Amino acid sequence: MDELDRLAHAVLFPSLGRPDVPRWIAGPLAAGLGGFVLFGRESVSVGQLQSLTAELRALAPGIHLAIDEEGGDVSRLQGTGLLSTPGNLALGRIDDLEITRDCARQIGLALRTVGIDWDFAPAVDTAVNPLSPNGIRCFGSDRARVSEHAAAWVDGLQSAGVSACAKHFPGHGLSGTDAHLGTPDLDITRDELIADYLDPFRAVVAAGVDSIMVSHPRVPAVDTLPASISGPVITGLLRQELGYDGVVITDALEMQGVARVADLPTASVLALKAGADALCLGSWSFGDDVRRAAGAIVDAVRGGELAVSRLEEAAGRLRRMGAERAPRDQQPDLTTGPRLARQAAVATGQPRLRGSACLVVRLEPGVSPAAGRGGGDLEGLLQADGRTVERIAISGQTYNGHGMVLAGIGEFREQYGSDGDVIILVRSPHRYEWQRTILDEILSINTDLVVLDMGFVHKDFSAARGWIRTYGASTACAMAATEILTERER
Repeated sequence: MDELDRLAHAVLFPSLGRPDVPRWIAGPLAAGLGGFVLFGRESVSVGQLQSLTAELRALAPGIHLAIDEEGGDVSRLQGTGLLSTPGNLALGRIDDLEITRDCARQIGLALRTVGIDWDFAPAVDTAVNPLSPNGIRCFGSDRARVSEHAAAWVDGLQSAGVSACAKHFPGHGLSGTDAHLGTPDLDITRDELIADYLDPFRAVVAAGVDSIMVSHPRVPAVDTLPASISGPVITGLLRQELGYDGVVITDALEMQGVARVADLPTASVLALKAGADALCLGSWSFGDDVRRAAGAIVDAVRGGELAVSRLEEAAGRLRRMGAERAPRDQQPDLTTGPRLARQAAVATGQPRLRGSACLVVRLEPGVSPAAGRGGGDLEGLLQADGRTVERIAISGQTYNGHGMVLAGIGEFREQYGSDGDVIILVRSPHRYEWQRTILDEILSINTDLVVLDMGFVHKDFSAARGWIRTYGASTACAMAATEILTERER
């Protein structure tokens, strides 16, 4: 294994693919792989995650182990049962910088207990477009307050000994396109970008953030390529304009936002040439992708397309990241999440359940590859409170979903009468025409129901008997909603 091959592997961050150590990683680790990004399927329980990270570090002590733990809808720890917190939108709703800082610190302490040293958070996009799929992951729509909360979040996380990663540079909040599915276009001038659009990233740079993730939006005023493979964006805007000298990592190169423009080996080379230091290959990137990416990087250096000094610079930044941060032995406060979720939640009307039975109707949005399924276990929490709970869940692709919901509500009311309550659980329904149609019809027939919106609030449901907004769909948020529905205090 020569030094060039080792440098090529040092910038690569694939997934594992399973909750234990797979066979395929032996070769890449021996070649000097930079580390791994752990996703939901690799984070099953606290004990499993601790064992997994310990074994990986025993095999390669210098690697970075990264995870997406924003809190709220984007959480890996929640699946392990260790920690659930409200996300950025709820923290922005509370709007207390010390609370934001402490919440991030608790996340960092929890990550330390399971052996994670790099967190791909916070998202510092600004929710200026209500149709943005990232709205629920934003601190809000006020760029100045987003900047302040972003800096506080970074400070809190890194005070716990975990490297933060602000994302998604240059900012997703203006576009309604999901970069997992296509290439967002930011219709903004370069002057507008520099004047204030990039302010949240300026704030985290000033706060000393260890890393910044560049995603795949295209900024036509700057370059025709997606940001993750654009030199004018990474080197021009982030490095030179903002003066950032920390680690720059790409968003997953398997995402359609860049994959439609360049395949993974090509994108790997272009991202490094553009100024990125680390390549997130994606949640479904394993041995074959590592070999193809490393091979393309080596060929690019040998062919004169990529300077070896660029690889040395990138590997050096990764090696230094977080190295001087002292480990923390303090344990996280697991009461933080439920307490803050209840503080953020808002209820109007008469949301308290009146009967012994309830029907939960879930209008499911498309499954986000980042966030996955949300809504918490509202049904389980209500059952634990002693209620009979029935459930209907539909998506935009459900056959006769519209009919299922109307018929199901009608049958439930016939069965239980005044002893039954109907809860309509939605997450940012304004983004889906099929949901708006169903909701309008339901409320035109009967308003004696409770609407629980666990997403980005944009549509008004004050016509319903009760309306609850949790500003997120984590387990902690579901607990907050249950307290309101049952008027039960911990």
